[in-house]
Amino acid sequence: MAVAPHPSESEGLERPGLSEVREALDVLRRAQPSQLWALSEAELRELMTGLGELDSAKDAWVVGVMAEAKSRGLGSGDGWGPVDWARAHAPLMPTRTLVAADVVAEAADELRLAPVVAAAMEGAVIGSAELGGEGALPVEKAAQIVRFHKSIRGLADPDVLEDATAQLLHAARGADGMTEREVGIAVRHAADVMRPDRLVEHDAEVRRAHRSLIKSKGPCGLSRYTWLLDEEGAAVVDAAVDALAKPKPDEDTGEHDPRPAHTWRADALLDAVARGVSAPEGTPRQAKTTLMVTMTLEALEGRAAGAGVTPTGEVLTPETVRRLACDAQLVPMVLGSRGEVLDQGQAIRLFNRAQIRHLWLRDKHCTFPGCRKPPGWTDAHHLVHWAHGGRSDISNAALLCRAHHSVVHSHRYAGRVVDGPDGPRVEWDLTVGSYDALLRTRRALTLVPDSPARHGQDSSPPGPSPDQSPRELDPDRGRP
Repeated sequence: MAVAPHPSESEGLERPGLSEVREALDVLRRAQPSQLWALSEAELRELMTGLGELDSAKDAWVVGVMAEAKSRGLGSGDGWGPVDWARAHAPLMPTRTLVAADVVAEAADELRLAPVVAAAMEGAVIGSAELGGEGALPVEKAAQIVRFHKSIRGLADPDVLEDATAQLLHAARGADGMTEREVGIAVRHAADVMRPDRLVEHDAEVRRAHRSLIKSKGPCGLSRYTWLLDEEGAAVVDAAVDALAKPKPDEDTGEHDPRPAHTWRADALLDAVARGVSAPEGTPRQAKTTLMVTMTLEALEGRAAGAGVTPTGEVLTPETVRRLACDAQLVPMVLGSRGEVLDQGQAIRLFNRAQIRHLWLRDKHCTFPGCRKPPGWTDAHHLVHWAHGGRSDISNAALLCRAHHSVVHSHRYAGRVVDGPDGPRVEWDLTVGSYDALLRTRRALTLVPDSPARHGQDSSPPGPSPDQSPRELDPDRGRP
């Protein structure tokens, strides 16, 4: 193990990094922030740019120091991990920075992650982008990419993973690279695409099962609600609240709305709930809201791997998007390589209001065995999904509450409309995978083609090109 010399032994000698830090600290100690008024606007801009470069360099140096400390086992004798050791010697440094630096430092010896670590360390060289490089990779972004790589490498093809990591690295580098939020969306999307569908759907089902709403006492007589939602639930709530949460000037005086943003959102949620519980039976129970989801047509039809992404960055699994698309307003679009809209078709609502009223009268409640939730709480479900050639007519439809709609899609249950003593009713086959067996039988009999978009069936939405195909998904589904 290497032993660093005592400071007294290195007097007058150049110490890598340490000498520069000592010199920088001496300079900054003499600086007077209270005198910034003396700087011109151009000088303030230059100072801000320089501080940004110093901050990036500092983070990169922290990665190097933590990697070296880890290799020497510093702090391990006291039972400390690398972050604990770093925090003990730099207590004012944000824990988030130390944790991200530790993640990158741990990857320093991994060959497949060497480009990511090298890009992060490039920030230690101030002005590296001006030397003709692609630009440094901020440490927080590097940590996101490293975590993505480690979480998926046991499931993905190594070469495919290496290519995906390289693409993320290229897109995140430099001042013009993706933001941390955009990197987060990109890695979640890439992980869902590369992992087996069964694992992605299982994880989504686990998250869905852990939704919760807890009420507790707040300060000054207020009540505190703690809401825990999966990505689908969060996307629906965001779409509903954002549509009602815009500040409105006073109708009489025209004065600006003084409420802070968090109050807008709380009032918007109360408004949405109040509309839902106060509307009479048989009329829409909430304001129309639109949930935008972007997904390739091939992924929606199940012909290729993929995932849906909302404007707020929630990543939805293919099966979740298919369930939402059962009874939604669809707007086919053709997007370019940069996401620009090249062509847009007309909006099509798969089940119209007259059909849904018919379903309310026929089914009377959720059709899943044992469930009696009223029709106002249900979605209109395609027994054979339109992406598989199913028509949007009453004989191919059934009412399902939100919970059982998820169950039917996740367990791939098949249903059919049969004639009963009191008229048509829905019969369910609760064998896991019975829907897939139904599709195989229908295809074998050549009754249903593989894809309505490829065979021009009238019941399917107009087919966009193989590029991205955003679908407007209406959370107010199943209501006339």
